[in-house]
Amino acid sequence: MKRPIVLFFVFALVLVLLAGCGSSDGGDASCADILSYVKDNVSDGFDVVYSYNDSKYQDNFSFMYGITWDMIADGGIIYTEKGGLADEISIVRLKDQADVKIAKDKFTDRLEERKNQFGGYKPEEVYKLDNAMIMVQGNYVALIIGEDPASLEVLIRNAIAETAAE
Repeated sequence: MKRPIVLFFVFALVLVLLAGCGSSDGGDASCADILSYVKDNVSDGFDVVYSYNDSKYQDNFSFMYGITWDMIADGGIIYTEKGGLADEISIVRLKDQADVKIAKDKFTDRLEERKNQFGGYKPEEVYKLDNAMIMVQGNYVALIIGEDPASLEVLIRNAIAETAAE
């Protein structure tokens, strides 16, 4: 049952990439809208969304990611509130394309930190971290941790294209 769903998402990703919907970076799609779109279209249990305008996000952003606040134009995180799950999607829209590599490196560091945490705390979740992805689309950079990061990537790319087109 999972194989046809995964194939569908891979096919959809190929179509999105080939079609080149909208601008190459998705324009100014809100990270909160992107994450809400993902939350509404998965059953993985993502239930908490913090975005750029939330004080909890602002207070913890630099500490969690090591990316300076002045580098981002927007950002957000979605995760599962019940403890013990590694699932997380963090996305930022950078002000400057030149900062994409820095954000990718910082998300890689975050991923390694999470592997170390879960390796000693809940090793059965480490497979999600081993299969995690860092996605780049224009000025957007996303860290994708979940059961099926490839299908989550398709949803994020679709959300960027759809919310930018509105």
